[in-house]
Amino acid sequence: MFRALETKIRQLVLAGTMALLFISAGFAASSTDGSFDAVQITSSGEGVYVPADIPGWTQTGSMGDGLIWNINYNICCNGNGSVPNANAGDGNQFVTLGGGFDAPGSEAWSQVITGLTVGDSYNIDFMMASEGQTQTQQLTVTMTTGSSTGPEDFTSPISPGSSPLFWANWGSEQYTFLATDTSATLQFSVTNQQYDVGLDAVSISPAGTSPVPEPSSLLLLGSGLLVLGLGRTVRRRFLSSFPSRTR
Repeated sequence: MFRALETKIRQLVLAGTMALLFISAGFAASSTDGSFDAVQITSSGEGVYVPADIPGWTQTGSMGDGLIWNINYNICCNGNGSVPNANAGDGNQFVTLGGGFDAPGSEAWSQVITGLTVGDSYNIDFMMASEGQTQTQQLTVTMTTGSSTGPEDFTSPISPGSSPLFWANWGSEQYTFLATDTSATLQFSVTNQQYDVGLDAVSISPAGTSPVPEPSSLLLLGSGLLVLGLGRTVRRRFLSSFPSRTR
């Protein structure tokens, strides 16, 4: 009985360990500064036009009304640090894409992702928000290199247009791609779009897996190891209670 129980527990622990190892393998690929909070900007006024404030990312095209925004500083329209008139999807900062208030514009943010496994699929998770002058805005996600997956268009949630005035309603989106190389170029873009759509919380994980082992999984694995150890102890004491046989 004890041997059968120990074998079953051993099988469960092995299965859990293999699953966690599989999940951990996905950490080889990661995005850089996906929350755009690595360098905290301190300038007042509208968005800041300093590419060095966004490490790991390359911006091309129109700069709209700014590249990166911090909700703790005046954005416009009498905003202040105590009452921000914009939200961020994650943290305090985000970037935007578009032509700004004056005219439509085309803009792109891109980043090279390394550590991919050829033939594996990956999820790009991100958040987007309409600036607020229009109810919704669009952006396109694609891999310009290292993948056979085509572009996909996404639409932001409807903006309430108030409280706060700008980028009030952030929505979570996901783009899945197939890797054909060990590195690939991720690109977010807009074409001939007026006003600036917000982008934030960019991350990558293997498709079909959790990006990090959940606490419940780690607890289950630890419990299995503990029971396995206790089972061995009980079995050893049980057998030692019988007198040894000699020929």
